[in-house]
Amino acid sequence: MPETVFTKQKTLEAKGLAILLLLSYHLFENRQMLEELQVNHAPFTTDRFLLFTGFGNICVAVFVFLTAYGISIGLLRQNAPFMEQLRQAWKRFYKLMLQFFILYLSVNLLWHRHFDYVSLYGSGKQGLLYALTDGLGLSMFFHTPTLNMTWWYMEIAYILIFLVPVLALLVRKTGYYLLPLAFFAPFVFPMGEDIHRYFFVAVLGVCAAYGHLPDKLLSIKIPAILKWICALALLILCVLIRQNYVVYETYIYLADAPMALLVIYVACALFGTVPGMKQALSFIGKHSMNIFLVHTFFYMSLWREYIYRFHYWLISLLLCLMASLVYSVILEAVKAGVLRLFLWGKPRLSAHFDRR
Repeated sequence: MPETVFTKQKTLEAKGLAILLLLSYHLFENRQMLEELQVNHAPFTTDRFLLFTGFGNICVAVFVFLTAYGISIGLLRQNAPFMEQLRQAWKRFYKLMLQFFILYLSVNLLWHRHFDYVSLYGSGKQGLLYALTDGLGLSMFFHTPTLNMTWWYMEIAYILIFLVPVLALLVRKTGYYLLPLAFFAPFVFPMGEDIHRYFFVAVLGVCAAYGHLPDKLLSIKIPAILKWICALALLILCVLIRQNYVVYETYIYLADAPMALLVIYVACALFGTVPGMKQALSFIGKHSMNIFLVHTFFYMSLWREYIYRFHYWLISLLLCLMASLVYSVILEAVKAGVLRLFLWGKPRLSAHFDRR
């Protein structure tokens, strides 16, 4: 595929960069954390370092944008009846829930000795019910206990699966006029706090699919050096604007949408053109969901002393990334092995037709 087409490969590159931003934000979240763990953030000053790591929580907006874009681009190409789109949404929902449940089981099989289930979930049938709710990724819906607060994102992921088909239907009828409608929607209709924050990001993702906006951005032809200078300058400007207290507290609802698109552009049009970096980002992006869901265990509790052992920020970032990445690779290998074992011995459909 030409470099001007926003392919699934480029989506993985963007997810890879988003994961690096996520880890930098969580590992070095505030000044107190840096002092307690004696983090060496050279060559940056403390304020400058926290400015850039704080920008890392744009990662959620990036994932929301990519999810909305990815689902929408398929729906808009299919032009299937709305009920068929809902049927597909149910399939995506069950698939995501199953994937999360498998990860939940793996976490508990490996680290059950580290968890106090009675204190967290309670005992008896109540505890089992709470554990099942958590294992299905539904704890945020019911406000029940969870092993990992990072799993709050599952609420957004599930809702987007059913919300995006509705938005895709609306964008067919309204075009880009959906954007101003989306601006007012959270102030008119009651929404949960997280959906309220990322609703406009999701709508921009749907509109981007409608207008093939990422493809158009990648098609801009300017000299490579000028592209790097302009894109990085814009990214630094976005960091300064977004991390301003007033913007972050009041206008983040609007700011995250275009800034997420800029981060995606930087990942694909800049970093994705560097040999080696493209493959690295893509590989990380392939495992982004698992890394998102397990990294908290490594840096917050289980391996905290090892993650921060060398005190230098880049080493801590790489250690947490590698631990989460290895976990994901092994988990996916086990899942693939179990699937092959389940299917082993069953007659191949092609062999049936060959005999005929």
